[in-house]
Amino acid sequence: MSALLAWVAALGGLLLGMWLLTKSADWFVDGAVGLACRLRMPPLIIGFTIVGFGTSAPEMLVSALAAAQGMPVLSLGNAYGSNITNVLLILGASMLVAPIALHRVALRRDIPFLLVVVGLTVAFAVRGGFSRADGVLFLVLFAAFLAWQIWAACVRRAPEVCAVSNGMPFGRAFLMTFGGLGVLLLSSQMLVCAARFLAEREAAAAGISSEATQLIVGVTVIALGTSLPELMASLSAMRKGEHDIALGNVVGSNCFNICVVAGLALVIRPVGEGTIPEALRFRDVFVMLGSTLMLWCAGLWAWLRVHGHKRSITLGRGWGVLFLVLWLVYTCWVFVGTRS
Repeated sequence: MSALLAWVAALGGLLLGMWLLTKSADWFVDGAVGLACRLRMPPLIIGFTIVGFGTSAPEMLVSALAAAQGMPVLSLGNAYGSNITNVLLILGASMLVAPIALHRVALRRDIPFLLVVVGLTVAFAVRGGFSRADGVLFLVLFAAFLAWQIWAACVRRAPEVCAVSNGMPFGRAFLMTFGGLGVLLLSSQMLVCAARFLAEREAAAAGISSEATQLIVGVTVIALGTSLPELMASLSAMRKGEHDIALGNVVGSNCFNICVVAGLALVIRPVGEGTIPEALRFRDVFVMLGSTLMLWCAGLWAWLRVHGHKRSITLGRGWGVLFLVLWLVYTCWVFVGTRS
């Protein structure tokens, strides 16, 4: 009877959390757009900073706690699995809602920076471990890049700055942004707890080892659960036509995950040679690199197609279907290939 009640409670948490996610995502995006207009900042920068960082708070909390409790596999798996989910699932789903527009500045600056830090992650993983100095390096790189982003937006006044206010008072925009973010994070944690409970029970019933279960749950269930704020915020932004916020959210969140989430976890507890599972070293980090590189190449291909024309650079539903199919293939690979 107690097991049945636990299942009912978990399913109830999933349903309630999903409803709260949907509502709070709308409040969050509306407020973020209002702030972008009131502060006269490009929506891409708002997406990269406020939306991208705010929706990455669950990953930071989960990874920091996991590192402090001596679970580096869960910590790194959460950060890297979230990045794969962000690109393949979240951008893929966003493209199905509407073709996503890519700014040239994202292709020239933001995504290349993401590729650099992902490449460093792959190099450190193949080397065999992550030191505390590696974590500090990621944090410093992110701080420098963020300062550059803010300087470019505020000093040079990029041309895509919102020229007019959307009519929302600053106080209401601020309250909707951070109030919506709070509910977004709370509901995502509700979903994570419920999904983790169900997944761990199924893994135990299937006879999968505890270390393999930790990796599976980290790169799939928890990565997906902690990425739910990004998913709902991006889908809401796409429905409202705010493509810059959707793209900036994913790119900013991925930079934050690698540099701050994983970097902070490594400062708390470095991961020595021989302690990283082979699946994480030679599968997950390379899938993260491949998905990021595919996003950049798709954007460059779309850019070349409109070169010399005034049309916007867009990725349509065909790309969205491809991204979603690849995410499903990767998820099946994790469950089938991580058994011990």
